[in-house]
Amino acid sequence: MTGADANTELEEAESKLCKASKEELAAKPLSSRKEKAAFLSAVLFTSGSLLIHGSCVSASVSTQNEAFAKTAASVAQSLTGKPAEVTLGGKTFEILIADAVELLGECKVLDPEKRVVLGSIDSELTGEQSEAAAFVRGAYLGGGSLIVPKYHLEFSFGKKSIAEDFEALLGRFGIKAELTAHRGRAVVYAKDSESISDCLALMGGVKAVLSLNSIMAARQMSAHINRQQNCDMHNIDKQINTGLSQCAYLKELDLDSVTAGLKEAGLARLAHPDYSYEQLAAMLGITKSGLKNRLRRLKELYDRGGCFKSG
Repeated sequence: MTGADANTELEEAESKLCKASKEELAAKPLSSRKEKAAFLSAVLFTSGSLLIHGSCVSASVSTQNEAFAKTAASVAQSLTGKPAEVTLGGKTFEILIADAVELLGECKVLDPEKRVVLGSIDSELTGEQSEAAAFVRGAYLGGGSLIVPKYHLEFSFGKKSIAEDFEALLGRFGIKAELTAHRGRAVVYAKDSESISDCLALMGGVKAVLSLNSIMAARQMSAHINRQQNCDMHNIDKQINTGLSQCAYLKELDLDSVTAGLKEAGLARLAHPDYSYEQLAAMLGITKSGLKNRLRRLKELYDRGGCFKSG
């Protein structure tokens, strides 16, 4: 495989990682009712909207990811006991959950009595690690994105207070994240590869973590090779410049008037200005230090103005 082929394969792996990670996480089962409630809570806070008609409250979720749409509908049905309506308009799936007051209350998204949307992540809903992981997974599937090799993982929320709680939730597991605003949304993001890897692992994305680590290793290797090539080119340039500068003064010396060893070194350099000291010494059958010593002595003769060619 050529270097270009390897780079193309790596870029393809990077471009597919976000979609592949979401498909992996969408297929991961949720064990308990509380995990399902935490998952759906995050989905609603990131990609959901509430439809209120008098005393009737419905919830809807929009996504272009078919695997996630099926998972969200399945989780909602598991919690309510009623099938959620899934429609497709263009490339967007719409999941409609009718009569959702009790469900929204269980998911800690809505105060069922006051019919007010809550502005914080319920600590009891995410008390256990498995429940917190389910919430993070729901936030990623509902409003998350992953970009490599820039290493940028983000979660988008409609409310700043929810995003602040989410940043703190990640902090519970040592995941460094920051908060910013973008297009009217509150965005929690991580930019270092370790935090992104830890976050994927927390969500249960085993394959995604392995793929990310493989991509990072390949990128590091590529960067190392590029640095080595740049270093090699620098050394070659330096080697040639050294050879040419030595030839400039050797051409003016009368090499027939110096010792046999010095003459041999001088003629060899004139014949091979592009050779390194190692190559030239090997050709003459002497050590590198011995060669450098001979060339230095010839330079000293030149500097003192002796042994110049006549005429």
